[in-house]
Amino acid sequence: MGQNQKKIIAIGGGGFTHRSDEVLDKFVIDQCKKKQINFGFLPTASEDNKDKIKLFYSELDKYNIQLSHFELCSSSNGFEEWLMAQDIIYIGGGNTKFMIKVWEKNNLIKLFKDAYNSGIILSGISAGAVCWFDWILSDSAGPGYNPLRGINILSGSCTPHSSVSERMSQYQADIKNSKLPPGIAIDDGVAVLFVDGSAKEVCAARNGCDAYFIDKNSKISLNEYINKL
Repeated sequence: MGQNQKKIIAIGGGGFTHRSDEVLDKFVIDQCKKKQINFGFLPTASEDNKDKIKLFYSELDKYNIQLSHFELCSSSNGFEEWLMAQDIIYIGGGNTKFMIKVWEKNNLIKLFKDAYNSGIILSGISAGAVCWFDWILSDSAGPGYNPLRGINILSGSCTPHSSVSERMSQYQADIKNSKLPPGIAIDDGVAVLFVDGSAKEVCAARNGCDAYFIDKNSKISLNEYINKL
């Protein structure tokens, strides 16, 4: 694989911060072909939750990788240097709207785009899965599920936790009514790999869970959609 491929891995829910779906953690790590991997965690969406930070170190300690994290809710000093030194960035779950506000306030969105364009792998769960898209269906702009602007690295829209039927039906309705552009719904326990802006692979850690491509007229398994491309 060429080193200049740009990769994003979006995970619908689960993973190391929930002590579940180890296969998804490995799927993220395996996307980096370097011998020594620097893996950085951003717990901004959970307001730098100490338990999530502890789980990051304890759950990923078994892999032969260099772990670090950055607490943006305290300060963004030194963030650019830290970010550009990583091979993989993993964004934790929590409040998507809060997280994007912190990024905007500190002028970090261009830095994420620079990291992506330089070949650093961007990944994350829930808030950290959907933030990369143009549009998100989110419960952080509440009450209920509402459209929220993402940071425009991946085109279209996305919702995590689509195994929650209420969320999935709202997502389909918003696309049908043109409140959201067509996009991708990702169940808990499922990761989607995007290469150079296109969905390329679905990794499901749980039986019966999947990711879907949704437009005004249809909902199809994302694997089926990828195979048609």
